[in-house]
Amino acid sequence: GYVSGENSGIYKIAIGPRSVVIVSDPVILKRIMRDSGGNYTKGILSEVLEPIMGKGLIPADPETWRQRRKAIVPGFHKQWLKDTTDLIVECAEALCDDIERSINQTPQSKATVNMEEKFTSVSLDIIGQAVFGYDFGSVSRESPVIQAVYSVLREA
Repeated sequence: GYVSGENSGIYKIAIGPRSVVIVSDPVILKRIMRDSGGNYTKGILSEVLEPIMGKGLIPADPETWRQRRKAIVPGFHKQWLKDTTDLIVECAEALCDDIERSINQTPQSKATVNMEEKFTSVSLDIIGQAVFGYDFGSVSRESPVIQAVYSVLREA
């Protein structure tokens, strides 16, 4: 088995009542997916997106995913990766600014921040801009899309 820890490339994060495992080491991820990919799910996000996106790349089963991945790989060239990385940095900076504003607006500069909501918001902003060319701006203002996702998750 794999042991998580500092610099291991495997991290467990509790998000509300659920836990997720993040694998950041490509060698470990390849081995996990090659040897035992059927033991893992893509998580609640793919379940929520399937009715909206159908069998798109995120909610796709492994065979559909393999076929579609081959078709899109050429789009992931260096300039696209650089542009996307710059976009992620911009959105992360907006998130940090928003959290800092929340903290500074409270007495004694202390605030309780719902990080699950913030991470969901920044993810929506990144995906919206990178995939659809649309800025939801959900980090800086309440998003009806995020509220709808939370409603669906509460019902699940």
